[in-house]
Amino acid sequence: MMISHVSSTSETPRANYTNMAAFECLRDIRLEYDARKVAHSISEYSTYQRICKTMAGEELSRAYTFGNDPKRHGEYAEASPCESASLPQNRLEPILVRYATQNGFRTRFDTKFLNFTQNEETDRVESVIEDLITGQKSMVSSKYLCGADGAGSRIVQELQLPLHNLPGGGLSINLLIEADMSHLMKTSPGLLHILIRPDKPQPYFGLLGIARFIKPWTEWVIVLIAHPTITKIEASVTEIMDRVQELIGDNSIEVKLKNMSIWKTNECYAEQYSKGRVHCLGDAVHRHPPHNGLGSNTCIQDAFNLAWKMAYVLKGRADPSLLSTYNEERQPIGRYIVGRANDTARLHLSLYKVLGLLDPDIERKQQIYAQFEEDSPEGDQRRNAFRKAIRDLEEERHGLGGEMNQWYKSAAVYRDDETDEPQIPATEHERTLHHIESTYPGYRVPHAWLSRRTKRVGPRPVMVSTRDLCGHGRFTIFTGIGGKPMWASAAAQASEETGVEIEVYGIGWGQDYEDTFFSWFDKRCVEEKGAVFIRPDRTVAWRCKTPPVDEKACGDKLMLVLTRVLGFKKRWGNEDSADSTINGHVNGWENGPGPKETSISS
Repeated sequence: MMISHVSSTSETPRANYTNMAAFECLRDIRLEYDARKVAHSISEYSTYQRICKTMAGEELSRAYTFGNDPKRHGEYAEASPCESASLPQNRLEPILVRYATQNGFRTRFDTKFLNFTQNEETDRVESVIEDLITGQKSMVSSKYLCGADGAGSRIVQELQLPLHNLPGGGLSINLLIEADMSHLMKTSPGLLHILIRPDKPQPYFGLLGIARFIKPWTEWVIVLIAHPTITKIEASVTEIMDRVQELIGDNSIEVKLKNMSIWKTNECYAEQYSKGRVHCLGDAVHRHPPHNGLGSNTCIQDAFNLAWKMAYVLKGRADPSLLSTYNEERQPIGRYIVGRANDTARLHLSLYKVLGLLDPDIERKQQIYAQFEEDSPEGDQRRNAFRKAIRDLEEERHGLGGEMNQWYKSAAVYRDDETDEPQIPATEHERTLHHIESTYPGYRVPHAWLSRRTKRVGPRPVMVSTRDLCGHGRFTIFTGIGGKPMWASAAAQASEETGVEIEVYGIGWGQDYEDTFFSWFDKRCVEEKGAVFIRPDRTVAWRCKTPPVDEKACGDKLMLVLTRVLGFKKRWGNEDSADSTINGHVNGWENGPGPKETSISS
């Protein structure tokens, strides 16, 4: 059962930039096509990030964004089978809700969550909810409770999760407007337009504006950034809209206000995501400004990580301890993105200082902008400071690593066979900019385009990504020439005993899929008959660099790894070993996975 206190899906755009990692989650449940029908590609519509005096006025700088830089395009193309896009939340939510209601979720809007208790005797969570239309209260008994209830999360408060909460930044005003600016965008398609209007007095409620399109080029969100010292917005709607018109800089453009909201910059993350049978995710546990576009993308990946684990536990195919790895894997990611977004916000503040935006003296501002064209030491200094401030923001514009480099370290990843740590860039700056492609356990399986001879469009083979072959709720093994018979036998044995579906694909000449670009060969880091074992969330669970000596050893090793990844303490099949069977069951597991699914009640 999914409940929300509001009456419908989001009416305003909210989140906008949807990155490759989030699209891969949608692709896994076959929603990418539906999502792209209502999205706009970054390559076509969001080429630049600009700083200009007004939307119609002089431009001070423009920089490529999110793979549009010719120097970075190839790296973005190599990172994923998906492309990033502008996909506002109010267009994505209906797609997700429709899918949920058609796949077993009971969805209730106008329903308020009041409180919960964890009943240790029944191992259930008892939640009190209220129908906001009738006023009727009821109690829902569930096996688990997931709190995805936003930055003011009631569930986080009731659960008393410890929060690392630093003093927040300033206030901002979000303005959703209709304004046809098509004639201004013919040569300047941008994801973000930073608008400074230095020739006008800058009101404290809106020192500058940041514009981003929602519908090219007629619907926009303009964010007014208030002075850092402001604690309350007291300006009238008329004053605010006059400032918007100034920042657009073309009085012939008619502007219609559709929605206005005020928000405060947060720097807060939960130090723990779960307690007992309650798990929290999304903005409930990581709260930060929108810089780097990491917010909703991280929320989606939180859910993707938790979903397969909960499904396996509910179906009796994993031990409940598997759910503890959700916190171990996702909390470090939330901590990182909160820091990353706020560090970028601080870099923006440095840029604003270089531009004199915090200086209330308009004459002083005019002198600062005159220095950009001056042949003088002061002019050199100002231009160099500006260039540095722009280049320092490269991690926001091309932070591919920050989007894609999640490395999970938990009990759901088997690293016992690894003798070294993964090879990664030495500095955080490089790790933020560049994607790490690795089959080291805990990383997402590398993307490589493969072909299949039996499927062609004309003379050309149909291409499929390695990431398309795995996921979809099942485990997967990739092996090479000569490896499939052994690994398929091991997988069949494991599946028969546990009920866990394991697909096995041979990759190479004459195999299930052919590596015609040699891309998978370059990335796999295992021998031909070795294997890469991948979890349902397309994370490498384990890799076998050198194949076992025979089929029995192969089967035993796979069962050992699967046992550990699914949270069981002892290995099936050998009562005397350190990883022995669970009470020696022959055709199944006691307190362990089995082919029979348990019922799921809400």
